Amino acid sequence: MSNPAIQPDLRDLPPQGVQDLLVALGEKPFRARQVLRWLYLGGARDFAEMTDLSKNLRARLAQTARLTDLAPAEIHTSADGTRKLLYELEDGARIEGVLIPEEDHHTLCVSSQVGCRMGCKFCRTGALGFTRHLRPAEIVGQVLAARRLVDQARPLTNLVFMGMGEPLDNLDHLLVALGHILGEHGLQMSQRRVTISTVGLADRLADLGANSPAALAVSLNAPNDALRSRLMPVNRRFSLATLKAALLAYPLKPTRRVTLEYVLLGGVNDRPEQALELAMWCRGLKCKVNLIPFNPHEGAGFQAPDEATVLAFQRVLIDNNLTALFRRSRGAEIGAACGQLAARATAEDDEDRED
Repeated sequence: MSNPAIQPDLRDLPPQGVQDLLVALGEKPFRARQVLRWLYLGGARDFAEMTDLSKNLRARLAQTARLTDLAPAEIHTSADGTRKLLYELEDGARIEGVLIPEEDHHTLCVSSQVGCRMGCKFCRTGALGFTRHLRPAEIVGQVLAARRLVDQARPLTNLVFMGMGEPLDNLDHLLVALGHILGEHGLQMSQRRVTISTVGLADRLADLGANSPAALAVSLNAPNDALRSRLMPVNRRFSLATLKAALLAYPLKPTRRVTLEYVLLGGVNDRPEQALELAMWCRGLKCKVNLIPFNPHEGAGFQAPDEATVLAFQRVLIDNNLTALFRRSRGAEIGAACGQLAARATAEDDEDRED
C-alpha cells in the first residue's frame, strides 16, 4: 500500500521532476507535457480527471504520487464583493487568501507561510508567530482554488503575495511556485500582474531578481531607521541604507519600478515632514509609493489617519516628483484588508459565511 506521507506531491516538483518521475515509471518523457497541462491549465484535483492518460498510468501515478487539492473551508464576503478565503491544510494548519473583484478581472492576495516570523507591529499575522512554510503545491493550490470561484467575465489575472507570511523567508518554495504560475508549462500568467511583497530581506533580493521576473513590492512604512526598527524588527538586520543598496542593484526591466508600500499609522509615521524624509530616501530609486491607511484589528495599538492627513502626505510626495497612490482598503469589515489576516475560524452564525 502506498504511504501518502512519503509520496511526492506533483505540484511540489519542477517540470523536470515530473518528467523524471514518469520516466521512472517506464513512460516516455513527452508524457510529462500531458501531466503538466492537467496539473495547471486543467486544474486537475485528482488523477482520475487526466482522461487522455491510460487508466493504467493514472493508477500507477495514484500509487506513486499525490495531488494537494485546496478548497476554502469558509468564505466570507464583504459589501464590496471582496471574499476572504479560509483554507484548512492537511496538517490542520490554517491560512487565508483574499479574492478582490475589479471591473474586468479579479486579484488574489496569496499567502506563503502559516503565520509569520517578521513581527511587524501593525500586522495581525505577525502577532501569530511562525508555524511553517507553505509547500509550492499549497501556494499554487490557492490560485487554482480561486480560479474556480470566478467566471470568464472577470477572470483571475492578478496575484499579489501580500497574504500571510514573508515570501522571501520561503524563497525556495516560492520560486518553484512562481515557475508554475508564470511558466509555459503552468498557468502562464503575466509576469507584470504577479507581485511579490517583502518586508525587505535584503540578502535575498538578488536571488529573487535573478530567478523570477515577477514584480517587486517592499513594505517600507517608515522614512528613518529609528522608527522603522521600532515598527519592523527586520530593520535591525537590514537598515534602510542596506535595503536601498539592494534595491538599486535589483534587476529591473526598463519599464518597471519597485513599489514601496507605506502603511500610514495615525500620529506615528504620517506627518508631512516624514513624507519629505521619505521622498529624500527615494531619490535615485525607480519606484512608486502606495499609501495604505492602517486597517484596525484587535490588539494593534494603532489607529488610521483621517483622509485629510493621507492626502497631505501624498501631496508632499507628489510635489517631490514621486508617483504616490492612495490605496483605499477592501474587505476591512470581514478582516480581509491589508494587515488583518489571522486565519481564525469565525462564529457559526456569521451572516457573511458561505461554507
